[in-house]
Amino acid sequence: KLQPACAVYVADGMVVKTTTDQVNKYQKGVLEFLLINHPLDCPICDKGGECPLQDQTYQYGPGASRYQFDKAHFDKAVPLSDKIVLDRERCILCWRCTRFSEEISGERELALIQRGVHTIIGTFNDEPAQSNYQGNWTEICPVGALTSRQYRFISRPWDLDRTPSVCPGCSMGCNIQIDARSNKIGRFQSRENVAVDDSWLCDYGRFSFPNFQRQSQERPRIRRDGRLEEVTYDEAIAFTVDGLKRAGGQAAGWASPADTNEELILFRRLFRDVLRSPHLDHRSAVLVDAEPDDMTLPIADIERCDHVVVLGGQDVIDAAPVLHLRLFKSQRKGVNVQKIGASEVAEAVASVRPDCTAVGILATEANKTAAVELQTKLQRKIKGSVRRLLVTTGPNGRGAKDLGILPHLGPGYAALNGQAGTGRTEWPGAGLRALYIHESSPLHGFIASDAESMWLPTLPLLVFHRFKPSPLDEMAHVVLPGHAFTEKGGTVTNMEGRVQRIARGLDADWVLEDWRVFQEIANGLGASWTYDSVADITADLVRSLPPYAALNRGERVLWSEPA
Repeated sequence: KLQPACAVYVADGMVVKTTTDQVNKYQKGVLEFLLINHPLDCPICDKGGECPLQDQTYQYGPGASRYQFDKAHFDKAVPLSDKIVLDRERCILCWRCTRFSEEISGERELALIQRGVHTIIGTFNDEPAQSNYQGNWTEICPVGALTSRQYRFISRPWDLDRTPSVCPGCSMGCNIQIDARSNKIGRFQSRENVAVDDSWLCDYGRFSFPNFQRQSQERPRIRRDGRLEEVTYDEAIAFTVDGLKRAGGQAAGWASPADTNEELILFRRLFRDVLRSPHLDHRSAVLVDAEPDDMTLPIADIERCDHVVVLGGQDVIDAAPVLHLRLFKSQRKGVNVQKIGASEVAEAVASVRPDCTAVGILATEANKTAAVELQTKLQRKIKGSVRRLLVTTGPNGRGAKDLGILPHLGPGYAALNGQAGTGRTEWPGAGLRALYIHESSPLHGFIASDAESMWLPTLPLLVFHRFKPSPLDEMAHVVLPGHAFTEKGGTVTNMEGRVQRIARGLDADWVLEDWRVFQEIANGLGASWTYDSVADITADLVRSLPPYAALNRGERVLWSEPA
């Protein structure tokens, strides 16, 4: 008797045959049944060209239908939410979406409703879906039943330019494909990395791509007589060099946690080595000092722990949504996952059994003090290991810390021995004469506080190097167009210290590469940098920080453990 491959577990000694006459007959029969009521929408279906049903019908199915009766009809273009549209006529009731909702995200938002030929997919009482992981339904759907509102009727897959990259949404480091057509992003799709994302994306990251679509071809501008005027890059860089020369050590630099490692290392050298300024930061708030022990728990090891404490509860999930899927997977494997408030350290300690062999702590940077306190107490209570993982801000917030984009720590978390500067929150009262802001992502930009909004207009020089227009343009003396996260190549480091490469998914050749701008400014100030490519900077980065050789092996950067 034939067995369905999707429902039979592999066992020792099992012999599997997939090409016998009987198997071929049954394959044709199953596909014939699936196609009985399936509409012939292929020419207008968004799944066309990447549809498993299409592929299997071509390879295994019958060449023509033997049935002449009218097909069953269901509702089409049913809005499941503001993100997803359901075509019930195309649904083949494979259960993939419902199983994801039950077994992967644990939300149970989708269900099979009715019976027999009337069975449909839907939500409870047709309420709009609230899941943060709805985009995954469209990817796992084997037909065009579940489609993304943003991607409907946008492109055929063979017309897309696909570029491997990393999601710019948070510090999780989920792998993505940037799918673009005619230099316009159509969608972000998942790209499996079992060590990081298990092939899933959250909706915040997946649907963030419109933020990275360039709207115009901007030119550099400098302020003359109170007005911003378009100039060449050479003129804007010369203006910047002149202002930074006058400021010297009284210049400050803020780099986005979405910058690449290659940009960050040059930005740091520009301020620390060329301008001799210690005022450098990438943060937006006062945080406890970073250290290598903040990332001793790898993401994949969460499911190998006996007990995991999520200190801060939903705040941690909001900061890195795909962590929820890893935690739910861990619970299904028997891991005790405890979500608790940051002030409830004593309760967390009491809940962990003394015989645990591996305990993990997840927290945001804002709750680091409580996480360290909990770790210290648990290390005294249990004999096994206790490791923590702090969720940083931005797709390269960890890289910014590793490379010393901080006022009080150097690369590799080295002490500065009396050469520390001031952090961003102290700049309004620090007597500074210049500020250079570099942004790569609208999701992690420089948002001025009330104190900064009053201070910025008083600066003799404000350089704003960014991707998209911003309210800060009206205060800036120099506005330099820069590349977006999706327009550049290089490396970024996720919250667990894994260094991953990103590649240019869109062209913006009229914009001078950000690292080249840094190099020209530095050379105008007396340096002699001679980088010709991003690869040259990456190689220099590895030479100066040997732990970063992990990027060539796809591994984590280890500062406090043997590499």
